[in-house]
Amino acid sequence: MKLYISASNRKGNCYKIMQDLKTEEDKEIALAGKNIQYCLGCCKCSEKLETYCVLQDDMKEIYDNIIKADKIIIITPIYMNHITGILKNVIDRFNPYMSHPEMLEGKTVYVITVGQIEEKENEEIANNIKAYFESVGDFMKFQAVFLRNFSSGEEDDVTKNYENYKEMIETIKKKIGE
Repeated sequence: MKLYISASNRKGNCYKIMQDLKTEEDKEIALAGKNIQYCLGCCKCSEKLETYCVLQDDMKEIYDNIIKADKIIIITPIYMNHITGILKNVIDRFNPYMSHPEMLEGKTVYVITVGQIEEKENEEIANNIKAYFESVGDFMKFQAVFLRNFSSGEEDDVTKNYENYKEMIETIKKKIGE
């Protein structure tokens, strides 16, 4: 199973890309409107893994789907030169996987970014996000693959910036492996 996560705080470009990529068999989670609390750093998840976390919020759904998925595709807008805060909350709550990296071993996490400025201008930021996911993957035993950085531009519609948007989506699908 593939799990698609739109890490935007609204259902905009990331959600659109997710809809264009996924199939009916895939699972999708849009973080917009989800209740994802901050990690408390209590490490109770390491002691009693079956409950994952003492916080009772929407992370339970994410934990359950991550375990089921072979491939996880994260599509995040670039906010303040990095991933969104809600996605950072999700990753901070990956603490159970630090104590049990075998749970993510063999999984691949694909990353797509969407920035408002031109792709070339976002290149360094996208590279930093790529390095971030690779470093998290190193100690949590998953493979991180950076797929592409899109530019939404002033139109705030990613499809209007690319004459070959559909072909780009098909290329990404092939890289993910349908």
